[in-house]
Amino acid sequence: NKKGSYYGFFVALFYAIVSVSITVFNKAVLSYYKFNQPNTLALGQLVFTMIFLMTLKVMKKIDFPDFSWQTAKKTLWLAVLFGGMVTTGLASLAFVNIPMYSVLRRGTSIITLIGERIVLSRRVPLDETLAILTMVSGSVIAGAADLDFNLLGYVLVGLNCLTTAGYLIVIKRSQQETKLNSFGLMFYNTLFSLPFYVIIVLATELEQLIDYEYLSDPIFLFCFLMSSVQAFMLNYLIFLCSIVNSPLTTSITGQMKNIVTTVLGLFLFGGVVLTTIGALGLIVSTAGSVLFAKIKYTQQKRATSSLPS
Repeated sequence: NKKGSYYGFFVALFYAIVSVSITVFNKAVLSYYKFNQPNTLALGQLVFTMIFLMTLKVMKKIDFPDFSWQTAKKTLWLAVLFGGMVTTGLASLAFVNIPMYSVLRRGTSIITLIGERIVLSRRVPLDETLAILTMVSGSVIAGAADLDFNLLGYVLVGLNCLTTAGYLIVIKRSQQETKLNSFGLMFYNTLFSLPFYVIIVLATELEQLIDYEYLSDPIFLFCFLMSSVQAFMLNYLIFLCSIVNSPLTTSITGQMKNIVTTVLGLFLFGGVVLTTIGALGLIVSTAGSVLFAKIKYTQQKRATSSLPS
């Protein structure tokens, strides 16, 4: 029906909104409050995700199959790529300002485009490909003009692009192989990721955490809590958008929300040296994002018009 044809569009839209919000809260925790324990933040997000999943399952608000070793083996790569994606993403925010982080992350789309073709045998239309290339071209221009260049930050963002693209593609493939819904995939992903982050935090961040000066600050705790709670919503929407739409659409949606985070980052956190060339890169990259959004909306509209009233 017509309502159903717009479902994927609104899933992507809601994903973009939540993604903007959590990026700002993550930046506040890691940069503004100088909380240099990104794995602790990731662990908090995973703990809240598991609490929400199990609570909603017990309350029968959601449903997914009980644990199975056979299914677990098919979803192991989800946790591996998720761990890489979250760790590199959070760590890079400590070295790269939000506008530049948002621009550089557009490289995920090119990697996803290539990965979809190889792994999922999906051929991307020419107009979508041109929009993606426009976005990435803007990223290259803006990156070349970044006066706050930090090699470690750029390397971390690059690794984040690789792991994010792999994560989105594996979500789609895992769903096809296991027939699990979004909540089931989240359950296995969180289950495998939790032990890894517990070990990492105990081994590398526990002492710093105990001595952290803002540990009892109410605003810091609020930002940490909001980041953890929204992580559940964001992860669910990533799974849902990748299944309902495609990994590439999820990736592009994540890049389009960066238009908003770029502006917010310029005004909320400061510390950004924006040159004329850098501004040009941001504009070109944003134009590519808008073009892709228009293409996808037109596709949804055509699908709706072809359905009987």
